[in-house]
Amino acid sequence: MRRLVMIFIAFLLLFVPAAAAQAHPVGTTGMLVEIEGDRMGLTLQLQLDQLNKYPGLDLAAGDPIPAGTIEQLVNDRVAITAGGEAGATEITGVAHGIVNDRDAVVVAMTAVSPTGSGPFTVKSSLMTDVIDGHKVYVSRVVEGEEAELLGVITATQQTLEVDAHSQKAGLGEMIAHGMHHIADGYDHLLFLAVLLLSAPLVAVRTGAGWRWSQHKAGLGPSMKRILAIVTAFTIGHSVTLLVVSLGWFTPPVRYVETFVALSIAVAAWNLVRPMFAHGEVMLAGLFGLVHGMAFATTILEMNLNLTDTLVAVLGFNIGIELAQLLGVLLVVPLIHVAANGKHYGTFCRGLAAFGVVASAAWVAGIWTDTDSALTPLFDGVAANPLLSYVVFIGAMLLLGYTGGRTPGNRAAEPEAKPKSKADALTAAK
Repeated sequence: MRRLVMIFIAFLLLFVPAAAAQAHPVGTTGMLVEIEGDRMGLTLQLQLDQLNKYPGLDLAAGDPIPAGTIEQLVNDRVAITAGGEAGATEITGVAHGIVNDRDAVVVAMTAVSPTGSGPFTVKSSLMTDVIDGHKVYVSRVVEGEEAELLGVITATQQTLEVDAHSQKAGLGEMIAHGMHHIADGYDHLLFLAVLLLSAPLVAVRTGAGWRWSQHKAGLGPSMKRILAIVTAFTIGHSVTLLVVSLGWFTPPVRYVETFVALSIAVAAWNLVRPMFAHGEVMLAGLFGLVHGMAFATTILEMNLNLTDTLVAVLGFNIGIELAQLLGVLLVVPLIHVAANGKHYGTFCRGLAAFGVVASAAWVAGIWTDTDSALTPLFDGVAANPLLSYVVFIGAMLLLGYTGGRTPGNRAAEPEAKPKSKADALTAAK
């Protein structure tokens, strides 16, 4: 069994380069709009490391900006119309900047409505055409400050209509945004998956420490464990999501992403060898605090006022929980079926090995700003959710109904009391 795990790790190390995918590769772009009469000002905040995804670009802070190249990128991918007719657009500035503590290129442009008034329709594929899951936050500038989120442009939703009186994004949009965010968060999903896989297992204390028993928990105890895991994670990330989003604490993003990646390795080790009874619940709560900080960076990038931040935090949190609940309903019954097969332990060790490698790869990518062969793998899963789920169903059923069945939940039963000498003699007779 150990040889199988070592072969699996060696295979991954062979095909995954040292500089690997980032934990949060999707990034964001800020698009600020300011409308006055028939004229709209548009400011694009392009994070430098994300902009460099375009072939031929390798910019660093302070480097001379190839203004012509940047202008061509923007003109080819951003179109502004009014009344169905193209507006007269002009790029008025391209410069280095700092956006949310990250190096960026800031592009300013104007558009004039051919009809003499709005509303304007913005269509953009900038950044979303090279980074799967990339989001463009479109905000209205009010009294010189970026204060009202109007909507989000993505690869599948490239257009947004805006005018001076457009309704700002509400609770419903934030709920949907939270659900999409957790679905795109490969690191968050892998962390939860590794924790949930241990729910049917029973930890027993041995002379060498805690070990997983060959006996499995019944569906009832397993569901209670899963509920405890999800609840602990929810409490943890809810606390830091609120604290960081309100600006009470500002953690360094790179360190937060590093700890998120490392949490997967810790959870993977617990899946192979339990740290203590119900350790996965404690891990979910503890690392939920770290994952909440990562969630909060998304809200911080929206640069909302206090009221809108509170609405965003509430909606974003609800969206995350709804996505988690949906995931539990779709995944947990299948995990319990798979756990009854004799090869479930081998599967868990293999996935744990993958989790450790993915964790190390993400950490390397975070500190080197590079990608790896893991990125297409995760992007492929995200791009084909139905097919991925069908494959998952097949794998779980195959594990559960091949190779025989494991014993029931005898490990969770109370141990029999030692017999007295008199009882032993009576039993012998």
